[in-house]
Amino acid sequence: MYRTLSTMAALIVFIVASLVAAPVSHAVSSEQGQLKPDDSSLYSLVTMDCLEVKFKLNDVHRRDKLARVTLGQGYDNASTNLMGRLNSRIVENKLDGGGLIKIAADFEKSLQKFRSDYTKYDEALVTLIKADCQSQMQTYYVNLQTTKELRATVYGDVKALDDLMTQYHEAYKDFRKTISVEEEKRANDAN
Repeated sequence: MYRTLSTMAALIVFIVASLVAAPVSHAVSSEQGQLKPDDSSLYSLVTMDCLEVKFKLNDVHRRDKLARVTLGQGYDNASTNLMGRLNSRIVENKLDGGGLIKIAADFEKSLQKFRSDYTKYDEALVTLIKADCQSQMQTYYVNLQTTKELRATVYGDVKALDDLMTQYHEAYKDFRKTISVEEEKRANDAN
């Protein structure tokens, strides 16, 4: 019982760590044509108990799908209701908001990339979950590594979107300050 619990605990730690935070690694070929894993702990878990790995991947898939929906709605809301509306008003009022408009355009491009990359990751993960991990363990391990790389790409997309949102906020504060100074000048000139 203790061995089973410790194996399961180790499995959870390795799968989550490998898919979330571990650096991307690749399987390499040896002279005999067999794959030699460079992440031996993960490879050992796949070969020892691949059904448990698939169970954990199902859990990761469920959580990632929920996070994708939440993030996607937030990004869509920021793009449409915040950036889009503000940029429209800037153009309507013939104000100088080129910086905000450029950041919003970059945000929209990054959002499209996030959607595309997440779709690739999700498809790879679903394929991995459905794959036969017992009879083709080496292939399964390589596909697990590829899925891990795709997940890292999605994480990079999320980071880029968050950075663009921060840039937009900073640019908005500068824009607002400029508008306030201009309004003050006009009020002083009128007096």
